[in-house]
Amino acid sequence: MVTSLDGSVTLRAVSEGLGGPADKQALARVRDACDVILIGAGTARDEQYPPYPGGPARQQRRSEKGLAPRPPVAMVTRTGELPAGHPLVADPDEAPIVIVAAADEQGARSALAGSPAADAIDWLVAGDATLDWAAALAGLAARGLPRISCEGGPRINGALLETGLVDEAFVTIAPALVGGDGLRLTATSGPAERHDLTLVSALVHGDELLLRYRRA
Repeated sequence: MVTSLDGSVTLRAVSEGLGGPADKQALARVRDACDVILIGAGTARDEQYPPYPGGPARQQRRSEKGLAPRPPVAMVTRTGELPAGHPLVADPDEAPIVIVAAADEQGARSALAGSPAADAIDWLVAGDATLDWAAALAGLAARGLPRISCEGGPRINGALLETGLVDEAFVTIAPALVGGDGLRLTATSGPAERHDLTLVSALVHGDELLLRYRRA
């Protein structure tokens, strides 16, 4: 995730415009070391999220590490609603995994039924009335996808934090103040609670600060 100095992860409702070249390179490195990219449907809609964007060179490097050339995107949703022509469901060969609670499955399937990738979507049902996050991550691991890069938004980050499922945090501090009322890195449903992390590395590139933390 990237955040401004005053704590916002968005600029005019999207993260684009906060991160500079170093942040984009760091994001590519994390993506190129994971098995699956996890996002929320809100992030998919707001950011026009595509399938894995790495070209042939990055795919080759992943293969050399023993990873699949293209990691799938797993989208968490309650409604399945995406704008018509959304890139995440535009190609059956790059169809996402869609993670839902059992109560939301039928509605989400109906919402995505008209997309070109509809028949190729891998549905992961975790939990009954509400999403069971531990079961969702276990379902990804059962598919051979244990190393997860969660790219937001803040509500998914907060849910994973509250359920003790965050192992590491990669945070870029952008050299900017943006004001407004943008969301923070995490948005939790319960009261504020301290979760201690250990600093693993701090890299400076120009005016950007790239931090890596591990759960204490």
